[in-house]
Amino acid sequence: MIKDFSVKDFQKICGTFVHTFNGEPWNDKWTNERAHVYLQDFIESKRFIGYTAWDDGILAGAVFAHVRAFYSGDEIFIDELFVSPSHQRKGYGMALMDAVEKFAKESGCVNVTLFTGRGKPSFNFYGKRGYRSLDSLAFMYKHI
Repeated sequence: MIKDFSVKDFQKICGTFVHTFNGEPWNDKWTNERAHVYLQDFIESKRFIGYTAWDDGILAGAVFAHVRAFYSGDEIFIDELFVSPSHQRKGYGMALMDAVEKFAKESGCVNVTLFTGRGKPSFNFYGKRGYRSLDSLAFMYKHI
C-alpha cells in the first residue's frame, strides 16, 4: 500500500533508509542521526512531496522528491527513493514511482528527473521505467 508521507512515520523511514544504504551494493556508513538530518532537509523544502510503501504495517520503502521550476515548466526531482532489502523486487519501488509520476501528471509537471549511479541496480530499475541518462550532464563533486 502506498501512502502520502506522514511525519509520524519519520523515525521508521530513517531506520529503513540506514538499513538499506548501509548494505549491499551501496555499503554506506549512515548513522540514524545523520540520516535524520539528511532526510529532514528534503521534508523542509518548499514544494516537498513524499510517499511511503507499506507491507502489512511494515515500512517497505519511501520516496522523497520536490517540485522545482525549469525553463519548460515545473518538474519533479527525486531526491531519494529506497526500498528495504527484504522488500526489493516485489513491486514497491515501481509503486512508489507510479505515485510520483501520477502526481507529476496531475500537477502539470513536464519532467521527472533524478540522479543515480551507473552500474548500480537502481540504474537498471529506472531504465526499465523509461528513464534515460543524458551524456551531456555530469555529476561532479570535490571532496573538501
